[in-house]
Amino acid sequence: MPARAGTVGRAVLFVLLLLCPLVFSRETVEAFEFPKVMLLLAAAVVLAVLAPWADPPGPRAALVRDPLRLGVVLFILSAIVSTVISRAQWISLQGANESYFGLLTVLGYAVLFFATRHLCRSAADARRLLLAPVVAAGVAAAYAVVQVAGLDPILYGRTAGLGGLVRPFATMGHPNFLSAFLVMTLPLVVLALVRARRQRQRVAAGVFALIGVLSGVAIAVTVSRGAWLAAAATVAILVVGALTGGERRAAVATAAVAGAAAVVLGLLTLVLPVGSVVRNALVQRVGDFAESSGRRHIWEAAWSLFRDHPVLGTGLDTFQIAFADKRTAAYWAIEWNASPTRAHNEVLNLLATQGLVGALAVVVFTAGLLLAVKRALSAAGDRLLVVALAAGVAAFYVQDLFSFTVAGCGTLVVAQAALLSRLAEGSAEPDDEDGVEPLAVALGAAALLALPVFAHNLTAELLVDDPARLLGAALVLLALVGAGVAAFALEQHGRPPAFARDGARGGGTQRALGVALRGGLGVVLLLVLVARPFAAARAAQAGIQLTTVQPAVAVERLQDAVALEPFSELYWVKLGSAAHAAARATGDGAARRRWLEQARAAYERAIRLVPANSYNYANLGRALADLAREGAAAPGEAFVRFDRALELDPNNAYFYPDAANAALQLGDVDRAGDYARRGAALYPRYALPRAVLGHVALAQGRVAEGAELLQAALDAEWHGAPGRGGAASNLAAAWLQLNRPAQAETAARLAVALVPGSPEARFNLGKSLERQGKRTDAIAEYRRLPDFEPARAALRALGAS
Repeated sequence: MPARAGTVGRAVLFVLLLLCPLVFSRETVEAFEFPKVMLLLAAAVVLAVLAPWADPPGPRAALVRDPLRLGVVLFILSAIVSTVISRAQWISLQGANESYFGLLTVLGYAVLFFATRHLCRSAADARRLLLAPVVAAGVAAAYAVVQVAGLDPILYGRTAGLGGLVRPFATMGHPNFLSAFLVMTLPLVVLALVRARRQRQRVAAGVFALIGVLSGVAIAVTVSRGAWLAAAATVAILVVGALTGGERRAAVATAAVAGAAAVVLGLLTLVLPVGSVVRNALVQRVGDFAESSGRRHIWEAAWSLFRDHPVLGTGLDTFQIAFADKRTAAYWAIEWNASPTRAHNEVLNLLATQGLVGALAVVVFTAGLLLAVKRALSAAGDRLLVVALAAGVAAFYVQDLFSFTVAGCGTLVVAQAALLSRLAEGSAEPDDEDGVEPLAVALGAAALLALPVFAHNLTAELLVDDPARLLGAALVLLALVGAGVAAFALEQHGRPPAFARDGARGGGTQRALGVALRGGLGVVLLLVLVARPFAAARAAQAGIQLTTVQPAVAVERLQDAVALEPFSELYWVKLGSAAHAAARATGDGAARRRWLEQARAAYERAIRLVPANSYNYANLGRALADLAREGAAAPGEAFVRFDRALELDPNNAYFYPDAANAALQLGDVDRAGDYARRGAALYPRYALPRAVLGHVALAQGRVAEGAELLQAALDAEWHGAPGRGGAASNLAAAWLQLNRPAQAETAARLAVALVPGSPEARFNLGKSLERQGKRTDAIAEYRRLPDFEPARAALRALGAS
């Protein structure tokens, strides 16, 4: 039983490291990081259940003499304390949306570290395990090239671009994360290539060389400056480490892969239709290599948060919420309406959210890594393996100075650190039973899981409209099969087939009871930590997608989500948004009030869960303003919530016009003017505050001033905000009051083009035409509004039916 559990545990590790960089789902609220974290937690639960049955690891150094393990323990303690004192404890426990670096994730990483260290006791175990990220790198790199070639079989709603180039992100969700993962795996690819060459496996060596070349090309076209620096550091460490260890073949392989990647990149920029776009993006990124104005503001905010909370920080994974108070108007102007989930520098993010206590844990962990590398180089028989691991860890550290840890990279670096820790104590002999069959099972299981993961994300409509994209899907599939076959061939070379043994028996009843108890606990944890959150995320995503088209149905889906995950602030916010949308869509007064009350209750629940989030108060303010119009709330309640939102987030460009519009709806013109003037002072080029000021001026009888403000608003920057059509319609009405019908016609035509369903806009167009003597055209416009009483009155005045 112990031997079998060890084999299963190593297979779980293999599947995790292969699948974690690859899994994603467009059916969940967050398509990339959330499924990866769920996979990490699922693997952690299984490993924790199996851990008591694994073979003992042999002699170990005391914890205090092993700073690497001590650093892991200290980081766990820091994360627990940071969660307890957090300003948003539920977020610190579960992780913020799009980040998911909460306490549960930290504990998952800790289980992964100790399980990897416990289960992989030899260099052979390490080499076998490290084939998993090599296979994943082959798939991800191939997918990146497919995306650059314009053959992506999946349609995405949000991408990152530069100079006309849609930067590839493959299965990692963002170009920076993809390039970080590929840089970290590059030394492992070289290691596999050298092993294949030594064993004279030319086909496998060719596959690994191709993976290395594709990875190099993908790293280049992601145009990630942090990854470029990490790649330079990785290549330098790998070459120097190989040469000093007498591994000339590895140094030559590294140089050959880098050179071939450069040649292939050059050819692609000449052959591909988007070649000129790729060249321009590369040149642009090189030209502004040191430019990072947006990140500079984020880093300054992170440092300010650390100074405010130097010991324990603001709370694990609370950077996005804490950032609101530090966000400047200058940053908002650079990154419009952006609220970074992390500080884009792991050191600063750590200091801001976990303070000096967390930083101390990482310092101890880093010192332990350096010591483990030194000891492993002396103790391990395979120096190239140690150098490859060290180079991969160094790549992670370098790129994290410009980014942050995601699960696809985090699982790999944790496993690499655990392997270094184990190799530093010397390499034991591998298990006799741990031969080719367990690797085959692990590879097969990963492939069987990877295929449906990729297939269920395919966009059928896109493939029907553009069958050439089927080639992209085929290339990704071919990469998975080819890399998997090469990994299997490399590992089974010269190894006779082995058959798992049952292991020692005895103590049957007691052992069976222990297995049953741990298995039952594992099932419960999987249901609570993985199955329920995943089902909730799918229900929430379905509700979010239906909110604008079928808000009532969206409410039902989101009610399912909050029933499954009642402590998720995000799902309550989305439920409130759907109920609010349903209220706006209905013409039944009683139904509208019921929807608004439901929205109010959902927003209030979100506030109770995370009282430090400014957006929750602004959302509640909008709902209360609508309830006040229905006579179901006092107007002052709405403004109390808006003021609280602005207190927490004083430079939020949207809160000022939102509060001003609410005041206008409730007839408080003076308050509306005050909110709008404050917003316009912060953002003089932003259109919405000026549009509101124009409306206020019209309401107060200052027609000429209102027209001037509305015209300035139309010519200003809207940043995608709604309301430009309404501003144009108000401007047309103003010009009509000033008896300037030609200008009124211009404004009215713009309003009709922007909001063709607005009766006021079309009526103003008709009135401006009538004032200019264009009777026939005016009548035609009025007749388009058979249910609009002012239009019918205008037709009667003109003697037309």
